[in-house]
Amino acid sequence: MIAKIFDFYDLGIFENPLKEDDKFGEGEMIVFKDEEGTEAMGKILCLLEKKSDKEPYKEGFKIVRKATAHDLQKFEANKERGDDAINTCNSLVNKYFLNMYPFYACYSLDGAKLNIVFTADDRVDFRDLVKDLAKSLQKQIHLKQIGPRDKAKIVGGFGRCGRPLCCKGILSNLESVTMEMVRVQSLEGKGSAKLSGACGKLLCCLKYEAEAYKEFRSGLPAIGSTVKLKKPALGVHDEGVVVSLDILNKKVKVNVGNRDWITVDASAIGKVLKKPLDTSPRGRYEKEEFVANGEEGAMDEGEKNVTSEPMSSGRSNEKSVPERDGEPKTGGKSAPKQDDDSKTGEKSPHSAAKVSNPKK
Repeated sequence: MIAKIFDFYDLGIFENPLKEDDKFGEGEMIVFKDEEGTEAMGKILCLLEKKSDKEPYKEGFKIVRKATAHDLQKFEANKERGDDAINTCNSLVNKYFLNMYPFYACYSLDGAKLNIVFTADDRVDFRDLVKDLAKSLQKQIHLKQIGPRDKAKIVGGFGRCGRPLCCKGILSNLESVTMEMVRVQSLEGKGSAKLSGACGKLLCCLKYEAEAYKEFRSGLPAIGSTVKLKKPALGVHDEGVVVSLDILNKKVKVNVGNRDWITVDASAIGKVLKKPLDTSPRGRYEKEEFVANGEEGAMDEGEKNVTSEPMSSGRSNEKSVPERDGEPKTGGKSAPKQDDDSKTGEKSPHSAAKVSNPKK
């Protein structure tokens, strides 16, 4: 049996094997020893039949006992001491003008070690800070830097939906949320304020429906693309530009000209004549893939037959070069004139003289 344990000292989750005679239940407070033999407080989150790959597996850690009333009392006293340690740490941070924000401190159960957790935008050189903390508190100091999402998971709070933060409640692991998930759901126009959570990063819930939206959007044309309808709209228009999408209902709003907008089903789209212009690397890749699928006829004939020709002008922008002895007056740089002997492959005596006497 494998126990998944939350470590109050390190604010991490790890898995540890249980002995056959161990009788621990989910939600119980326990006392365990780390690899250095230091006792710390933990909580059993769940029991597993076999170890998973999501959490670190620490065989060196050993569960000592269930937490007694004396252990819980000592743990609560260490919490109060941790608040005092945070105040001391903040005063020293201001002293050294460090760009870091300590927010959590926890003593080991025996009180010999102190772990301080902080957030920072960049890496911080806190060597002098550690020396002063060890001198002031007379403890072994350990500093741990985490990201804003991890801080929100530890501190908790409520989201804009009114419910507790997902990272604090239902999510065991923090998976990455990308802007691609925002684009798939057509939410890029909402603004960063509405798409960001309490941590300042993209909302975790943006990942929940991203795969479903990606599947629904697979048969819809992109916004800005020129499409041809199977049946003419308003009697005369059979082509238009896509201006918006209703992904869940499979509806497409098309501008057919003269500010006439119509909403049609996705099945009413005959084919895509031209994809929207996108100069990003991702857009160039999509254009190459679009042409590779045999749809290059969608490009305009004028776009395919464009050739680069030099522009002629009545006036020349080239500067005149002063005439030298034996050289005609010409504009700009020109290739050196070759002797007639070079056509036959023989060297000219004049060229041989230049090579043999370069100082002349």
